[in-house]
Formats: sequence, C-alpha cells, structure tokens
Amino acid sequence: MKIRRTLSALLCAAMVASMAGCNGGNTASSGTDTSSAGTSGATSSEATSSGQGKKYSGTITINTQAGAGVEEGWKAVVDGYKKLQPNVTVNIDLKPVDGYGDWIQNMFNSKDPASDIVNINMAGPSATGKSINFMDYADNTNPYTGQKWTDGFNFKMQTKDLAQNTWNNICLDSVQVLWCYNKDIFKKVGVEPPTTWDEFAAVCDKIQKAGYQPLAVAGDFNSFWAGQMGWLAQIYADQTTRGMINTYRAQKGDYDYDPAVDGVWKYNATDPFNDDPWNVNQNPVRAYKAIKDGTYAADSAGMKTVWTNLAKIFPKYAGGKSFFGTHDATSLFYQGKAAIFLDGAWRLAQYKRDMDNFEAGKEVTGTDSKAITGIQKFNLSTFNMPSMEGEGIEAKARTVEVAVGFIGGVKKDQEHNDMVTDFLMYWSSKQGQSAYLDATINAGGTPSGPSLVNGVELPKEYADMFSNLSFIGNCQKGNGVLIARGAPGDVQQSLRDWYNYSEQFLNGEISVDQWASSHKANISKYFNDSLKTAGINASDLDNPQNAPTGQK
Repeated sequence: MKIRRTLSALLCAAMVASMAGCNGGNTASSGTDTSSAGTSGATSSEATSSGQGKKYSGTITINTQAGAGVEEGWKAVVDGYKKLQPNVTVNIDLKPVDGYGDWIQNMFNSKDPASDIVNINMAGPSATGKSINFMDYADNTNPYTGQKWTDGFNFKMQTKDLAQNTWNNICLDSVQVLWCYNKDIFKKVGVEPPTTWDEFAAVCDKIQKAGYQPLAVAGDFNSFWAGQMGWLAQIYADQTTRGMINTYRAQKGDYDYDPAVDGVWKYNATDPFNDDPWNVNQNPVRAYKAIKDGTYAADSAGMKTVWTNLAKIFPKYAGGKSFFGTHDATSLFYQGKAAIFLDGAWRLAQYKRDMDNFEAGKEVTGTDSKAITGIQKFNLSTFNMPSMEGEGIEAKARTVEVAVGFIGGVKKDQEHNDMVTDFLMYWSSKQGQSAYLDATINAGGTPSGPSLVNGVELPKEYADMFSNLSFIGNCQKGNGVLIARGAPGDVQQSLRDWYNYSEQFLNGEISVDQWASSHKANISKYFNDSLKTAGINASDLDNPQNAPTGQK
C-alpha cells in the first residue's frame, strides 16, 4: 500500500487526554482475560458494525502504562471485543509509569517476548524493526466500522513517516502543554499572564516577593528527559530552528519529494502551522547531514539565547536549591504554595475531579501517587507559552501540541500481527473507544478534550471545560527539536550528560558558552548512536537525496 500526501486545508486539532499520564499511575495492575466493565453511557457507544470479519483464536497481552482508569478502560474494550471474537483471550498486565522506559526496552531486547500492545514511544531504538507497521493495514476495511480503518479517526494527526510508508503507533488522544495558574494568587499579587519571557520573569519576581514560590516544576532527570523541563527545552529550541526546514525539507530529486506538496510550499515563519507534515515533506537524512556538518548547530546563538533565558527563571523561581531534587511539583500547586504549574490541558479536568474528591473527604494524589495534604482550593486558569526574544530567535513560541497515546504492537508472526491489529481496530472504532472512555472516566481518569475518533463525544461538562483553549502550533514535528535535549533519538547516556551540564549551567557553575560547547561535544559523541536510532547509515549522508539504507 502506498500513501501519497496531498495538500489540505489547515486542520485545527482538538485535544484529548493523555489518560495514562493524568494521575501518574505508579501502581501496576495485573489481570488476565476480562469480562464486564460496566460503562455508564457518558459517551455514545452503540456499535456501528457487527464485526463480520475474520475470526481469530489466540492470546493478546496488553502491557501499557498504568494510570487512573486505564485498566478499567481496557477491560471495557476487551468485554466488547470478546462478544465478537470469543476465541481471543486478552490479558491485561499494566506496568508502572516509573521505570516503564527500562522495562519496554528490555522487553524488546528479549527473545520471544509475551507482550503485544505497549506504549511504544518509550522503547527508543530497541523497537526498530520489531514493531507492527500499521501502514500495512491502513487501507483495510475495519470490520467494526464497515469503512477504511484510517477513515474512522484523525489519521493526519498520527505520528507516521509517509516517505518510508511506516506508522508504528496509534494516537487517539492528544495534548497541549500550557501553563496553569492560581488566579487568586495572581489577583492578590496584581499580575497578569505574560506573553514574553521577560514578562514571565518579571511576573515570577513579583510573586516570589509576595511570599509564594512562582513555579511548580520538577527538576529531576525524568523531568528533563520526558517531563516539564524536557517540554520547555523543545518548545524554546523550536523558536531558534524554524528556518532550518529550508535546509532539510524534501528537495527536487529527493526520495520523498512530492511535487504536489513540496513543489508549491513556501516557508512562512509567521504561520505556526506552515510546516505541518501534511503541508511539507522533510528529509531526515538532510537533517542529520546538517547536524554533522554544523549547519544545524548545537552551539548556535539561538541556543545560547534560549538557555540564557531559562537561567533567568530556573532554578531561582522554581524552588532554588530544592529545584533539582523536586520529583513531583503537583503538591506545591495544590497547596497554594506555588502560583504556576506547567502541565497538559488535561489538568483542567483533573483539577476539577481532584477538588471534588477533596471536598468529599477523599484522598488526592500527585503524579508520584503520594497523598497531598494541606490542599487549598482556588480558581484555575491557563496561559500559553510566553515567547523568548533575542539573538537567534526566529518566530513566536509554539508548544507541544500533538496526538498522544502511542499504542504500538510487538511484531511476531503474520497471523498474530493480524489478530493484534484487529483488536486495535475495534479499540479505535466508535464503539470500542466509547467504551474505553466511559470506563476510564468513571474510574477516575480525566480527558483533556474531544476524542480523535469519529462520532465519540465527551460529556458536556468536560467538553465545555476546553472550549476556550487556543492552539499555537506544535513544536514536536519534523526535525526542529532534534538537538534540544542532547543527541537525537533519546540516547539515554547523552540525555544524562545533557542533564548534568544543564544542571551545572543553571546552578551558575559554568557559563552559557561552556554549556554550548558541552552540548556540541555531547551530540558529536553520540551521533552514530543517533544515526542508528533513525535508521540512517553514515554513508547515507553523502547522498541525502536517496532513501536511507538503514530503513530499507
């Protein structure tokens, strides 16, 4: 099957919850074949097809991350699926969020793993060549909808490589990262939401002088790798690399050049959606070649501006000396000790649920699953990313605004792959996803916006909650944030090195020039590891117009 990208009108992405991440979910659940999950009808869940497709027999094991309502959601899906596929046994064995990255990488590196369905985004290079390519099934009819599989949900929002014809994860939720703030503290201090980074620093200064900690942000390694600080590193690196797309966009003669798309596209830094993947193709070989030859520079003036600006706020306004020892900042925000909290839009719904539980005398936990004491209820609002200004800054700030979920399949024999994909077709259908969301919400999970599955609607109280969110563009697309957090590809030792010299810089132990020099050396040191992760061989860089041999 070959998909050809065509020009399309701008798609305004609706945001949904990252269900596994809302409450931390550090408790693993272990279950086997499940039955009735008992949904309440919070979303429309009537079946649109009787599933008159091939009948399967075998066992599927789900090893996604645990979280509030996640197990109940999967049980509801399994319950509905077994009515149509009674000979398929589905085991649910959810894994703790903490340590999931290590677990999944070890799993993919093991011989004959039992796992079938996982959160594949945490696997890194260990999953290369070992996961199901859902593009092989994209044009197939979904027996549970009666239509082409990818017509049943927002396919444009999926993370895929059309040039290589690969798609290894399904994302039916999406997220927008923004700043949540305590409106009561802002009113008392007399400050307004900032629009620039310097305004942000000034707001933080006033809040701190009034006796509050301005920011509730964790400073441990996990935060820098995959959490709050990692988001910021990518968001603001994107302000400095927007024009690089003119270097690594697909050019005439390139293996992924599409004249109907790339032949008419024009760069526009003022349009945050200009470089969306359905508007322009990017050639990753050209991106890595630019890193290798220094055109895409790790020590650029823009990167120095970004980190100089970050140092205006961190760690001073995020706990000072305690910042790098902070693992969960939720409690500081809920206790009214900190005024601003960096999170996804799901926090709006999560805060409502948490305050309802608090007023009912129930326990409220942070992302570390520890009970929060001394909660102070307040009025909550949000603001988008303040833009940095200065040398090397090319455009206004965007944010992390992507489809999430990252449900992948472990590749085995063809018959088994077909069965796993059939189950995910049911899960991604209106009836399957409605059951999943119903059960998840009823069990304490919280959505962050409308579903990406056609025909699935959230309860009005949740839909209204997100009606005023504004979208500013996604920084996590293409190659613009490749070197924001060390070497591309989440090379673990490179990430840890980046964390170490970034900690030294933010603590004032080294200069920004020394930080930039360390960053450049780090990326160079692990560059071959990055190439391997990307499926690119060093020899490919000599002929970037050709498809990378490592991906063939």
